[in-house]
Amino acid sequence: MSSNPSPESLASGNTADPGSAPRQVVQRADGTDVELVTFPPGDTENPRNWPTWRKWSIVIVIMFIDLTVSFAASGFSPAATKFAKDFGVSSEVSTLGLSLYYGRSPIYIASYGIFLFFVLGTALVQNLGGFLVLRFLSGWFCAVTIANFGGTIADLFEPHVTGPAMSLFLWAATAGSPLGYFLFSCAAQYKGWRDVFWALLGICGGSWLVMTATLKETRHSVLLIRRAARERKQKGTDAIDVPDSMKQRGPRTLFKTALLRPFRFLFTEAIIVFGALYNGYLYGLSFLFNGAFSLVFGMGGHGFDVLGVGLTFLGIVVGISIGPITNIWQERYYQRRIAQMGGKNVPEARVQLGRIAGISG
Repeated sequence: MSSNPSPESLASGNTADPGSAPRQVVQRADGTDVELVTFPPGDTENPRNWPTWRKWSIVIVIMFIDLTVSFAASGFSPAATKFAKDFGVSSEVSTLGLSLYYGRSPIYIASYGIFLFFVLGTALVQNLGGFLVLRFLSGWFCAVTIANFGGTIADLFEPHVTGPAMSLFLWAATAGSPLGYFLFSCAAQYKGWRDVFWALLGICGGSWLVMTATLKETRHSVLLIRRAARERKQKGTDAIDVPDSMKQRGPRTLFKTALLRPFRFLFTEAIIVFGALYNGYLYGLSFLFNGAFSLVFGMGGHGFDVLGVGLTFLGIVVGISIGPITNIWQERYYQRRIAQMGGKNVPEARVQLGRIAGISG
């Protein structure tokens, strides 16, 4: 009896006809044979073999969606003072909920669509309690992008060439917060805090329409499951399936894996522990800037108005934008190390410049 191949060897590859390559046949527990559906080399349905323009169009879409998620987190900050005045609370209370952007969902379009409804509710809410609940829920549902878009990039590119796409994705994740503060400070300067959310709803709503029209399924296991179902129907046999590692699990198993595995890694893998702490520190600084810049450059400091404070955030945007440029040299170094190792992956070579930045920053 043949053993199941690894998911990596099944999903990767570089014959356009899915049925032209021989398939592995394994034996089920009941003794019957089953033909395994995989991506043969050059399969055009494999996202990694899609045309370059198609892959990068998806990267651009998810990069922009990622920006809007950060806009949703920081765009309200310039209007916090007006919000506090309307509801009779301190500006510190009005910023609660900005950092609650953690959640997980496999369905981009549905979760982002639900997020839009909560943004709409935030623009219309009439009390502080409702506002905080809506901010929490909108953050929960839109966080699916940050949690999963890295996986989409991994679906589209071989592991050793994900660098450029990941650098743009991470640029959007980090530059979105200061850029959002600047953009929405324009609305906060001349309009009310509700107008900030109406503007956010317009931008995110348009992004959702673009995502719905252009963002296609890229997950290899889902595409192969669909192919297997299609072939079973066409050939009238149930002796066609996907490898066990790619089969869909029940809700209980799925949630157990999704909820427990990250925490197990967090408490047992040193690189995960320190990476999480460092990222948490950096994100904390990023959102602390929203309040600190207002204190330093606002009316109580250098006397800048709301828009003037927003302009000060452009310096951070420029600094972050240097990252994808320096990544060109980082990527060249990484590819050179891979060549030196005969094509073997060298994970440590990914963080050559990161080590320097971690110390100098």
